[in-house]
Amino acid sequence: MKLQILLLGAFLCLGASAQGQTTSQNAKTTQSANRVKQSASQAGQVIGCVDQQNGHYVLRDAHNDRLLTLQPTSSNADDSFAQFVGHEVQASGSESSGTLKVTSIGKIADMCGTR
Repeated sequence: MKLQILLLGAFLCLGASAQGQTTSQNAKTTQSANRVKQSASQAGQVIGCVDQQNGHYVLRDAHNDRLLTLQPTSSNADDSFAQFVGHEVQASGSESSGTLKVTSIGKIADMCGTR
């Protein structure tokens, strides 16, 4: 009888230990996924539609409908976004706090949502 209780206790301890390891592994996987998402958003590519709102050029992300303010990388490049208003584009750059500092931008379609 003592042996059965001892074995039951050992089995319960092993089960609890395995559950703790699984939780730890899941946490590590989630942390890795978050790092990948952060890297992608910091130096990524966004496909969407360019518009002008309140004197700023913006890009509405086609994948998740977020609105990003477009920021040029040089002082006079803001005018270059005007040619893309109403067009679907792919913009590359670094993203921070709702702003995409654009390193390159190119037209995908003449009108938004036509692909």
